[in-house]
Amino acid sequence: MPVNPARTARTRAEILDHAGRLFRLRGYAGTNIDDVMLAAGLTRGAFYAHFNSKNDLFTEAVIAGAGLRARLRGATPGAVLKAYLDKAELVASAPACVLAALPSDIARAPLPARLAYANLLHAAIGEIAGAKKRKLDGDATVAVILAVGAVALARASGDTRLSDWLLRCAARAVQPLLKPLLRPRVLPKRKRSKSRQKAAGARRSRRAARSRGGRGAGGPKARSSAARR
Repeated sequence: MPVNPARTARTRAEILDHAGRLFRLRGYAGTNIDDVMLAAGLTRGAFYAHFNSKNDLFTEAVIAGAGLRARLRGATPGAVLKAYLDKAELVASAPACVLAALPSDIARAPLPARLAYANLLHAAIGEIAGAKKRKLDGDATVAVILAVGAVALARASGDTRLSDWLLRCAARAVQPLLKPLLRPRVLPKRKRSKSRQKAAGARRSRRAARSRGGRGAGGPKARSSAARR
C-alpha cells in the first residue's frame, strides 16, 4: 500500500500533540512511549515510523510547543502577560506553556532539547521587545523571567494562597517594564561633522556676500538714471 504523505504528516502531528501535553503534565520521566501512543490511538510499533527515540520525541515536542511565545505573536504584551499570570488561567490551562512547565526537565535533557527550549525563550523575549533593534532587550527579558518564573513557582507550590500571591506580585512588577517598550523609538539626530559644518558656514557667507553686493551695485545705477532724467 503506497504511503500517503498527508496522512503520515497528520499522524506525526497527532503524536506530537499528545506527547507535548503529557510531557508538560507529567514531565519527561513520568511519560513513556506507550502512554503517548495509547493517547494517540496507535500501537507502540507505529512510533518508530515517525521518531527514533523518546529523546527525539521530547525535542520535537519542545520545538512544537506553543504557550507564551504563540500567545505573544501579534498581540499586546501587556494584555497577554496579564492573562498569563491570572490565577484562573493557571488553573484552567496549567500545563499549556512549555517554558513554565518543563524547565527542570529541560535542564537534564540532551543538548538538542535545551537548544530548542532556548529558541522558544529567545522568541518570547523578541515578541515582547517588538520593533526594538535589540531583540534581547533588557526590559523584555526581565518581563519574561518574571512571568515564566512566577507561573513555574506557582504550579510547583502546594500552597494555593502562596501561588496566588506569586502571580499577583509578578503581574504588578511586569507592567512597568512594558511601558518603555510601547513608546515609539525616537532616533537620535545625526551629528554633522566639523568639516561639513565649516563647508555649510562658508556657503552661507558666500550667499550673504552676493546678496550685499547685489544691493550695493543696484544703488548707484538707480541714482545715475535719475540724474540723466
